[in-house]
Formats: sequence, C-alpha cells, structure tokens
Amino acid sequence: MGNKLDLLRRWPDAGAFYAQRDHRTQLEVQELRRYVHAPVEIHVCGELADDVTIQRMSLLASNLTARWSRNLRVVVPDVALASPLRIHGEHRLVERLRRELFEANPFGAFSVGHLADPASASLRLRIGPQDNVQSRSHECDYFVDAVGWTALGWRSGQASSRGRRPATTPAAALAAAIGAADLFKRAIGHPPEDWLGRVAWSTWDHAFNSDLESGQVNLAIPTAVDLGNLLIAGIGAVGSALLYILSLMQLQGTATVLDNDHVDATNLNRSPLFTAEDAALARRKTEVAQHILELVGIRTEAVYGAWHDHGERLSREPFDAWVSLTNEHGAWAEVPFQLPPVVLHGTTTSGWGIAFGRHIPRVEDCTACRLPQPHAEFRGPCAEARIDLSAERQAYRASLPFLSTASAALIAAELLKLRSPSASSLPNAVCADFRNGLPAVISRRLKANPQCRGCQTLDYPLWVQRGGRGQYANLSTA
Repeated sequence: MGNKLDLLRRWPDAGAFYAQRDHRTQLEVQELRRYVHAPVEIHVCGELADDVTIQRMSLLASNLTARWSRNLRVVVPDVALASPLRIHGEHRLVERLRRELFEANPFGAFSVGHLADPASASLRLRIGPQDNVQSRSHECDYFVDAVGWTALGWRSGQASSRGRRPATTPAAALAAAIGAADLFKRAIGHPPEDWLGRVAWSTWDHAFNSDLESGQVNLAIPTAVDLGNLLIAGIGAVGSALLYILSLMQLQGTATVLDNDHVDATNLNRSPLFTAEDAALARRKTEVAQHILELVGIRTEAVYGAWHDHGERLSREPFDAWVSLTNEHGAWAEVPFQLPPVVLHGTTTSGWGIAFGRHIPRVEDCTACRLPQPHAEFRGPCAEARIDLSAERQAYRASLPFLSTASAALIAAELLKLRSPSASSLPNAVCADFRNGLPAVISRRLKANPQCRGCQTLDYPLWVQRGGRGQYANLSTA
C-alpha cells in the first residue's frame, strides 16, 4: 500500500497534499468542494466481474476518477484477479483496486467491495452491461464496455447490445477514459446536452457510431503483444498513461524510455501510473517507467535527459518504432531529419481535445509537416482545459486525466495494428473533442508531402540504414 511514513513526511495532512496536487486549480478557485467531495460510485457488472475486459475497465476508470474525486465508492464483487493483471502480486480484484486508489490519493474517502446502500450517489458510472437498472434514480447513469476493437458508451435507457466477445486492451482503456470523462463532466456541472451519449468508437479504423459488426467481427484480438524494440520518448501525461495501458497486457520485446523530469504532486491528477509515493520521493519518471515495464517482462533501458541531448545517439539505434511524446525545443520538427522508423505520437489540446498521429516514412506525412512547431492548439500544460461554471460566472483550469489516457489508448491500439498488412491503409491522423459530448471522431490518412523538407529527407538512401532497419520497414513501400 505504499510507504505511509514517506507520505506523511511530505504531506502531514490532506490539506497539504491537495494544496500541491490541485495547485493550478486553486490559483483561480478557492472553493473546490462543489465537485471534488460529491459522492461518486462506480458499479461493476457482477455477472461479468471476472472477465478480464471488465476488470481492465474497472481498474482504469476507478484510478482516473480517484485522481480528482475525494469521495469514491467502487461496488464490485470479490472475484479473482485475471492472471494478466497480477503483476503487482495481488490475486483479488478488490485488492488491486484498493491499492491503486490509495496510491492515487492516500487521503481520499474510498470504499471498495460489496457495499450497503450502494445507490446513494447521483454520480454513477457502470462498467459492463447491467440490464436490471431501470428506476428513475438511475436515468443519468452512464455505461461503458468494450467489444473487439470497439469502445462502447451509452446512457441509461439507450440500446447497448452488441454481444460479448474478447476486446483489445486499448479498446477497454478508451472505454474507461470515456466513462471517467462523463463522471467528471457531470460533477463539474456541464449541462446534460454536453454529457457523453451513445459512443461506439472503433480503435481499428476510427469509425464512429456506425455499424461496426460486419466489417470487424473477424479481426484478430491479440492476447500477447510483441512490442519489438520500442523507443518511448517522453513519460509525461500521455506517456505514463500509455505505460499503464501496456502494463494491462501480456507483452514481449524490449524498450528504451527517455525523460528528463521527476514525478511531482501536480502529476498525480493527470496520470494513472504515478503514485503519491513516486511524488513524495521525487522519483525519476524514467525509473517509474522502467519498473512497470520490467514487471511485465520487458527488458528496458532508462535514459535520463532531454531529446535534444540524446536524440542523435538514439536515432542510430535499431528501433522498430518511436513513440514521440516530447516536443521540447520543437523536437517534433527535428524527428524526420534523424531518419526514424515508424513514429507514433499523441497529445491533448489546450481545450478538451485529443489527437493521435502515425507517420510511416516515405508514404505518410512526417512530424515536421504535421506539427511544425508547438502552436496554440497543442500548447501545454498537458491534459489541461478551461472549465466553465456558469452558475458562478467564473472559469479556471483543471487537470483532465481522461484526456491523456484516451490519447494513449489510441497509441496502444496502433502498436497492436502495426503488424497488420493493412496498417498503412488505416487512418493516421485522428482527433476528437470531449467538451460538447464527443459528437464526432475525425480521422484522415495524410500522405507524404513532396514540398516538406522532412518528407524529402526520409527519401534519402541513408534512411534504409537507419529507420529502414525496423521490422515495419515494409510499410514504407506500401
């Protein structure tokens, strides 16, 4: 459950902890009780609680909600934890839930298990189908599930049947983020028309709220994922969320992680990976990243520093793919000139939006032409947005942990898809906005730009000896 002595040395009481964790919010709003103390409940489908997809969604949605809620109850039966989720030593789902909630917020009022009077909260998220929910007191409840490659969400009373079959971990993670988003939106007072409605988001081709059954029912659902030789540059909000999602899978391969920062309290309300103990001890983010990857059997090298300091050396390593999540000093504009293999990136906007990008050298656009500089749309801090409370006629900034997790889920899905022969024909530019209830997902496939210097550089013969050594180099001739 973490080292309580270290936590008390850093934060002698709850007020000290929240003063640091929620510092950016408190700069503009002194009274946070309006939403952080509201009773919240997450109900896990009892009949399916032992299903690994249900458990993945339950863990992540509860973790994300504990990053802001101080009064959370998770209603869940005491079932065995699925074997891929036992990496920390727990064998029961409630054990892992309790640990993660405590590690996210050691001062929160959290309850997990079979609870008396489980219908006292007006803010409820339901994990998995629960057809017996019919009373008027539950009409605002939101449900999430995942089937195949598709994340599902629906409001009480909306049709939801899609049958049950295995789901990918990224689809489950995206569904959990969507559910956590709806809880947060209701808690802070967004009007009902801006809550999340019916969602069926395919992480395979990013079809949204369409008939997904016919074209995707036969898509393979990998049980073990080979990452190959992966570089993850940047362990901030999106990078740490990606590592958490990956840790829910059975993995193979090797990885290198790069970052130049330490965990602090402000990271705790936007990252499902970092714990209060990590912040209390100011651990290096690369140290935390290396630990979680090695728990799931990935041999990992940790590189402490900035991309500007290590990018040239790392670009000479035989990586299969780069996950580029750091844009310090305009690093995204430099990436194509370092002749990389396939590059994946994800980010959050300065509002309620997320974006994902894939860049296959020679056939798709590069980071230099898509993200030439850190302009206003993608400025930091990461995973933050303005929250408007019309009743108080004021606005403030607050961390939105579900944004970075949703973006990370799209990256994780792409890591699964890269081995598919059809990967290069799927969309490589995806964006969505949660501010007005996720009305659409915009996806496109952007091709290489012959006028871009970065795209031109990737055509140099030297690329074959650098990024062209990766196992996905065949995609560059698609």
